[in-house]
Amino acid sequence: MQLMKIKQPGGNLKKRSAIRDEVNSNESLVFSEYAKTINVGSLIRKTRKELGFSLQKVADRSGLSVSFVSQAERGILPPSVSSLKKIATALEIPAGMLMFNSGDNSGPTMVSVIRRNDRKKIVLPQSNAHYELITPDMRRRASMLSLTADAGAQSGPALSHYGEDCVVVLQGTLDIQVGDVWHKLKRGDSIYFNSEVPHRWQNSTKSKSIALWMSTPPSF
Repeated sequence: MQLMKIKQPGGNLKKRSAIRDEVNSNESLVFSEYAKTINVGSLIRKTRKELGFSLQKVADRSGLSVSFVSQAERGILPPSVSSLKKIATALEIPAGMLMFNSGDNSGPTMVSVIRRNDRKKIVLPQSNAHYELITPDMRRRASMLSLTADAGAQSGPALSHYGEDCVVVLQGTLDIQVGDVWHKLKRGDSIYFNSEVPHRWQNSTKSKSIALWMSTPPSF
């Protein structure tokens, strides 16, 4: 709807181009079998309205344009992982709640069994790493992800968030940077750290690495 309000000649094309550039400037789009079953846009809209936030407020807090947020809500533009994280921060929720939302409004159960084939997945195109959610959803006191990183994979720029993280390497070797220090973890090694300190990971070997990554409170 907002695209129709531009009166200047060629305005629509310019605005669409700006939105497209905003999408392309971010990380790869989120694709997975699970993502096909979840309307991320409707969840963004629902959360925004529950908080009483306007589109403009979410845009201001996320650094994204109003048009981008609006079209993400309507499912016109699939947001990237980077954009989802910005929107989640603006909505004051873990990004994983958007990526791994169960679509179930009922409260967390006391006991949950997740079969291996039923794990929710995030697969990034043009990336050699993917994540699987080990815990039922992102509404618990902690979240646990299975990280599979092929040779040369890395998480990107260092990020920080409230809470604490613990990583256990199950296969191969994984390098984790916390602050200015890199820690090389081999099979069976673990690391526990304050996640408010900027951190990131990389697989600098020629073999696949698999690790479990726990965060409390839930984070992605």
